[in-house]
Amino acid sequence: MDPSGDAQTRVYAVLGHPVEHSLSPSMQNAAFQAAGANAAYVALDVPPERLAEVLKGLHAAGLSGLNLTAPHKEAAWPLVLGATEEAARSRAVNTLRREKFGWFGHATDGLGFSAWVASLGVSLRGARVLLLGAGGAARSIAPILASLEPASVCIASRDGGRARAVADGLRAIARPSMEIMAAALAEQVEPGKRHPWDFMVRALSSTSVDPAEAAWWARLDPKAPILDLNYGARALKTRERAGAGTHRFEDGLGMLLYQGALSYEFWIGEPAPLDAMRAALQADAESF
Repeated sequence: MDPSGDAQTRVYAVLGHPVEHSLSPSMQNAAFQAAGANAAYVALDVPPERLAEVLKGLHAAGLSGLNLTAPHKEAAWPLVLGATEEAARSRAVNTLRREKFGWFGHATDGLGFSAWVASLGVSLRGARVLLLGAGGAARSIAPILASLEPASVCIASRDGGRARAVADGLRAIARPSMEIMAAALAEQVEPGKRHPWDFMVRALSSTSVDPAEAAWWARLDPKAPILDLNYGARALKTRERAGAGTHRFEDGLGMLLYQGALSYEFWIGEPAPLDAMRAALQADAESF
């Protein structure tokens, strides 16, 4: 690893598998440059079986902070020294800050998703929302979805048990009138005799839509907005599928921006230079 800095340079990294697609390095390095910080941010590909070993090694090496992307968000939860309320609620972490004796964890997915939705100007009030996925990102997002007052939320994932666990957690905090359902992608849940799903959030790491998932897409209202947490090249196939119909499609670049800003603030303790981060992401997105 070569952060291209001197002995005083604070080093940050994103860990994932795969991770070469991540735009976090250009975004966070742009933030450090705009703030005049002596810091560098790199991407590290870490297989799941090496996560605990790598986290321990990076702490010993003195790295200042980390981001975690798939498949590490839930796996890192039991490995942190302490965590914020957001992380404890989702039992997943995507941002780590170095403390003296270990890593302190935070989950910025939900908060970043909330800021992203607000920036898009979309309303979920009274909507029938379909959330695909039950991993760390989906667990963080689900409470935010509930707070936006949809009529119903259905969580569907490849593992129906995980989807039901997210739904159970949501029932504990949602208003009683909100209908909450869960299913495996291989199943089908009736969204309503007269009304199909009219808003979809895709929190799956896969970049293509297999037949089981496609069956859920077929039940969307023709004008249902689709928000895919994947971005750039990893969202090309879902963007094409959405574009074949009349859906408004947004990839996760906006969410990456806002959760990245929250990570920066968690590490540095100061407001993030949002304009510089946005410009870096837009420049990268145009290169795809």
